[in-house]
Amino acid sequence: IGILIEEHAGKLPFWLAPRQVVVASIISDADDYVHEVVAMLVAAGVRAEADIRNEKINYKVREHSVGKVPVILAVGAREVEERTVTVRRLGEKQTRVEALTDVAQTLGRDATPPDLL
Repeated sequence: IGILIEEHAGKLPFWLAPRQVVVASIISDADDYVHEVVAMLVAAGVRAEADIRNEKINYKVREHSVGKVPVILAVGAREVEERTVTVRRLGEKQTRVEALTDVAQTLGRDATPPDLL
């Protein structure tokens, strides 16, 4: 395991990462939707966690990026209204807004180990 972590500099492949996705809320009104997103991702076979702490989103993104979480999903008022999520992958500066069902399907497929495909 130590060699694997050293080889990847702590940035493990998505299917192997212990925390694959963190769903972070931007506002406290989105907390119910955050839990709904986490439940949908877990049902798709993704190891997902909710981060509904009362902190700024930049702080949450920085904290989870340092922790090498491969995907951070941000949820605010617009995302709740449109049933979408803002996706940020580790190492990428750009974020994109995608439909929740599409994200759950894509991440569920990515979470499958290569020997099971």
